[in-house]
This record gives sequence, structure tokens and C-alpha cells, in this order.
Amino acid sequence: MINERCYVIRRRPYSETSLLLELLTSDSRSVHAIYRGAKRQHAVPIDLFCEYSMSWRARMGLVTLRSCELETTYALSDEALYAGLYLNELLRRGIHENQQVERVYGIYSDALTRLNDHANELEKTLRVFERKYLSALGYAISFDREQSSGHGIDAAINYAFEPREGFCRASESSSNQYSGRVLLDISSDDFHSEESRRVAKLVLRQALDHHLGEREIKARTLLSAKQYRDAASETTRYD
Repeated sequence: MINERCYVIRRRPYSETSLLLELLTSDSRSVHAIYRGAKRQHAVPIDLFCEYSMSWRARMGLVTLRSCELETTYALSDEALYAGLYLNELLRRGIHENQQVERVYGIYSDALTRLNDHANELEKTLRVFERKYLSALGYAISFDREQSSGHGIDAAINYAFEPREGFCRASESSSNQYSGRVLLDISSDDFHSEESRRVAKLVLRQALDHHLGEREIKARTLLSAKQYRDAASETTRYD
């Protein structure tokens, strides 16, 4: 019998009364488990963005849940809810079944806490999660140092980014150029300026798409659409 704290990052019907769960366990491992009788009246409800204590047995590659107890609930709503779905999709895209990736459980817990307690800092929460998640997967991005030379980023110089090589000094032919000052802000998790938020989003999205595959991340599209609708509504309110 295995006992773990875990989050449910995806749930799907398995039969008329059961669910197939994709779990992120406290040892930062992805586990797929069957929760038999999950839809019966006295079963513990299974929700996303909740931490559970679970126990299960694994036999011949089949993991079956034996007990489940709710520990912590994060009441995400509006944009924070879409952001949480985005985090879950990144986890599912980057961590394969039974794969263990050190530190991810804590990184995810911290992000849910910030989405729950500081919904107005959503962009910062997402960018910090993306940076730490890429680092845990082995694809760390240094925003304060050139990857190839090891030289520190100069605030007065523009840089180009390539997912496999990190940042290097931009040439005249570089299509996208980023201010060293902005990169240093991002390095210290300073997202007060619109430019730092814009650059961090572009660079981290490029890195995620390169390392996790460019297949559409559905929750990213939903979140962008929600932000666009909210911005349009705010604009028309004052027309």
C-alpha cells in the first residue's frame, strides 16, 4: 500500500461509477490511478486544485485508489481558474506517467497558493511558475547571464534569445531584441513594468513550446480569450 499527498491534475470517466485520475504526488511523480465508486453517494468528491491524502495499490501496472481524504482546497475563480487549468496542462505535457521530476510538487503548491491569495498578481505567478518548472525539467533559463560566455547581462545592451542556447548579445540581424535592463528585472522577479511582463511571457512561451512541443495548449487559449473579453468590456464601459 502506498500513501501519498497529491493533487488531481486531470479526471476522466472510467466507467459508470469510476474515474481515471492523473495525480501529481508529493514526491513529484505523475501517477495514473482508478478511483472505483467515485460517483457513488458516499464517495469523497474529487476536484481539481485540491490537495488530498490518498492511498493506493499497484498490481500488474494498474493503480487502484483505496482511500482518499481532502486536505486543502484552493478556491480559484475567474482568471485564476483558467490560470490553474493552464498549470495543470503544462504538468501533463511535461511529466510522463510514473516519471519523477524533483521539486515540482512544491512549485505547483506555491503557484496555487498565490493564485488563491493574490489573484491580482496572476501574470507574475504564471511567469515564476514557468521559470521554475522549466528549471525542474532541466531547461533552466538564466535571465542575468549569457548562456555561452557566462558573462553577466548588461543593462545597457540588447540581447537575443534562443531556447537551446539562452541569451546572447543581439546582432543587427536579430529579429527579436530584448533590453538587458528588462532581463535583469525578470531575473529578480520584478514584473512591475509592462515591458518586463511582455518579454517574460514571450521568452518563456518560446522555451515551453520548444521543450514541450508546439501542440496547442488549450488552457492558454482560454485564458487569453478571457483576458481579451475583460479588457474589451472595461474599454466599452467608458466609451
